[in-house]
Order: sequence, then C-alpha cells, then structure tokens
Amino acid sequence: RFNMQIPQNFHIGIKAVIVNNNKALVVFDPRFHGYDLPGGKIDKGEGIESALGRELKEELGLERFAMGELLYVFERSDYGKKNASLMLIFYKVRAKVSNITLDKEHSGYKWISVKDFKEILKKGYVRNDGVKTALEKVLK
Repeated sequence: RFNMQIPQNFHIGIKAVIVNNNKALVVFDPRFHGYDLPGGKIDKGEGIESALGRELKEELGLERFAMGELLYVFERSDYGKKNASLMLIFYKVRAKVSNITLDKEHSGYKWISVKDFKEILKKGYVRNDGVKTALEKVLK
C-alpha cells in the first residue's frame, strides 16, 4: 500500500527564465549565497501572467515582457511550511532588458552562458533543482 502525507495546501510560485543571445538572466540571492531566477509566489486571486509581471517589476524593474513556453514544474522539498508545499512553475520569457533595478532581496544579477552555468553548478551556487533543470532546458 502506498502511503504518503498530502499537504493541506499548495503555494504556487512563478519563475522567469529570460533568455537573450544564448544567455539566461540569473539573480544573486545572498540569503543562501547562490543564483536564482526572478519570480515569486502568486497572490490569491492573481493570474499567472499578472503575478509574473508584478514580480519582474518588483525584482528587476522590468515593465514589458512576453511569456513563452512552460519549461518545468518543480515541487520544492525544502519549503519548510507546515502542511503546505511550494510548486514552482518555470516559464521562458522574452524581454528587452536594458537597465535592471534590483530589489532588496537580490545583491546582483548576471547573464550566464552554458559555460558559466556549468561553473556555478560545479560550485553549488544554484538555488535548487528546479532552477537547475529550467536553466538546462534553455542553455544548450
């Protein structure tokens, strides 16, 4: 018999994989000393695209973007909220990014190539397996 604990509710997070010239935009999160993708939790009553728009504006100062393909869905096992699980949804995003205004959560950003990605992966500087898989899908 298969037995598992089912969380009482899911929190849903949306992440953007912004790609330009074969490089992906990552943000540096000093809280865990590693690279993440811009995005955050979807608020109650908010749609996926509007949540992503709000997060991109808050985190990067980005006003305009176009949602592309769904890349990956990942359940974060280290979420740490009682009776809740966090599902992260990763979308490829197209945007003209010229000047970035970072929020207080992030201390830097970087456009990474496949080579850069392999380096930060080797050093263990990728936030979680969801971020790793989403980046692998676009950085080939």
